[in-house]
Amino acid sequence: MNFTLSDAWLAQLPADFYDQLAHCLSLHGMVCAELFSRPDSALVQQLALLTPINAATVGELNAILSQEQLLAALHTQPGHVYDLLLLGRLGLDTSLAEPVLRFVRQQMFVSEEQIEAIKVYCTELSEAFLASVEQHLAETDRAVAGRLGQHRLQIEAAFYAHSATATAAAPEPLPPVATVRFNDPQLQMVRLAVLLVHSLPDDTEIPFVLAVRQIPALQPLQLEALSERLGALQAGEQLALSMPELVQIYQAMQVCGLVFVSDVLASLGLEDFMSGPAEEPATPEAKAPMSSRQAVGEMVSGFTEWVQANFAEEPEIERARQEIADLTDLL
Repeated sequence: MNFTLSDAWLAQLPADFYDQLAHCLSLHGMVCAELFSRPDSALVQQLALLTPINAATVGELNAILSQEQLLAALHTQPGHVYDLLLLGRLGLDTSLAEPVLRFVRQQMFVSEEQIEAIKVYCTELSEAFLASVEQHLAETDRAVAGRLGQHRLQIEAAFYAHSATATAAAPEPLPPVATVRFNDPQLQMVRLAVLLVHSLPDDTEIPFVLAVRQIPALQPLQLEALSERLGALQAGEQLALSMPELVQIYQAMQVCGLVFVSDVLASLGLEDFMSGPAEEPATPEAKAPMSSRQAVGEMVSGFTEWVQANFAEEPEIERARQEIADLTDLL
């Protein structure tokens, strides 16, 4: 919905308004990004009829990093900022929030109780902002304020209907397609691969890294649940994998292997860590110790070959294989 905020109202905002709202904007923005990453969902399709907010506008608003940028957005597109915070706070009470809160908790190294407190703080802050905007419009243009109130009720109704539907028909968990047992070195390797992909920087000009960031199965939020499962897994313990999880490990292992055998390793500052000190064999006949790169290569090859031998006909694996093949052209 379109509306304007008066210059007087904008001028009375505190000089540290962005600093006060930054965490709230970030959390709500991540929830909105998660929401619009599912464009075919019934909720997103219904919201498309109610708000101009979409994945692109969420990306633009999530790029706000200063008081000046926030004030500019409130001046030129206050309705977008309003809807971002409205959608975000509503989304925090749905399953959309689960991967976001898990991601934030792991990034900030905080407990469940602390992340819940952060959620409450941010939703209270966003509600205060929404109420402030609504009060301002009620004082300056009651007709616009009435339309905004109706707009909010329609969006809230869409979320409530979605929540009711989701509760009534919760999706069944995906069936496992494979059961694996990793020994300790293998488990450490898989954890390392997932962690490496998850930690690849966003602020880089390395084409390979930018391309990895575009692979659907390897999005940071998508890796959170798998990372949590692997973190709780013991060596030798059975791990049942759904097809999406199998694809994630399959691709993460190969990305890790490509990073370790290319210049990307040095570009990311991992060269010295992985190579370690050089060692000479004790005698000419003695076998040289396996390097870190060799060990990584063998474990990546072993898992990759096992997946391709057992799931070569699966379209998900074929698509995943092609996505990795495309990456090799960037090295």
